[in-house]
Order: sequence, then structure tokens, then C-alpha cells
Amino acid sequence: MAKQEQRLVKRAKEYWERRELSALENMQKEEGAAEIPEVLYFVGLALNALNKRRDAIKCWRKATELDPNNETAIRTLAYELMEQAPVDAAELFYRLVGSERANADDFTCLGELFIKQDRLKEAHRCLDRARRLEPENSLALLALATLYAQVRATSDALAFLQKVAATEEIDLSDLASDPEFECLWDDPKFEKIVSPNGRK
Repeated sequence: MAKQEQRLVKRAKEYWERRELSALENMQKEEGAAEIPEVLYFVGLALNALNKRRDAIKCWRKATELDPNNETAIRTLAYELMEQAPVDAAELFYRLVGSERANADDFTCLGELFIKQDRLKEAHRCLDRARRLEPENSLALLALATLYAQVRATSDALAFLQKVAATEEIDLSDLASDPEFECLWDDPKFEKIVSPNGRK
């Protein structure tokens, strides 16, 4: 990386750390800055924080085009696209998997996308890989509980919900009325897990 590029990347990072969002947004107008993937990544973060989501997505997409191996930009864009553009998100997660840089959260997100598409075997494989990387990853455990609830394997779903509750990282109270867990609604064990008072 040339010295000028290094200076621009360093300044972009500093702007983000100090949350100087407007200054960071304006960096893309500087000569050469819009061709540096690392700068575009930080500019995208600033734009997203300024509620300019479309521009943020454009920045991250350009960063991934300029540098197809930019793990940070690929991951950030994938997470951003999960809800509204799941096919694009899955393709980006596959790029991380293909380059052997996917982490437990990436495999979990891919598993969640497969659950929504009713591709449960593929979902299970992804979530197993997430757990091999991080056995106590609460998001992977919750996704597995969701998968087992979907196939009405209630004892397995409960077992994974208990593991999620044990991490104390996720508030499970919303699950009490979540239709995905309707098969467990009348189970006293489920009620205890999702009740804030019951877990204490």
C-alpha cells in the first residue's frame, strides 16, 4: 500500500474512532479515496450511522469489488443484506467460507438464512460448524433451537434453549409469543426458560 493510501486509511480509521461522521463522509470526495477499499469500509460505517443506508451499501459493495478478499467489507455487507436481500447475503457468506475466513457468527447467519428457506439439512451443517468454532455461541444455539422447533423436535429445541439461557447473553422473553416456538408454548419447561423470573 502506497504511503498516501496508508495516510488516508489511517485518517479514516481515526475519524471513525472519534465518530467524526461528517468528516468521514466527506473523505470519499478526496482524490483517490474512493478507490481504496479500507477507506470505503469506514465511509460506509459513517453513512450507515447517518441513516444513509443505501449509500453505505454502495460503499461496501464497491469495497468488495475493488478487493474481493476484503473480509471486513464482505462480512459487513452480508450482515446488512440479510433481511432484505438474503440471496446476496448468502453469496457473500459463501465467499468467506470459500476463503476459509468464516467465523462462528458467519456460519450462524448462513444457517439462519437456510432455516428461512426451509433448507434444514444445510442449516444444520452450518450451525454445527459454528458450534465447532464456538461451542457456547448463543446465536448458534438459538438458531439450533429454532431449527428443532420447526421440525417439532421439542426435547432438542428445549435442550438448546436451556443452553442459550445458561449463557445469559440473550433475552429470551420474546420467544414466549414467537410463533416459531408455538409447539412449546404449553410446555412448563419452556415457560420457565422464557420467563425472566423463572430463570433466576
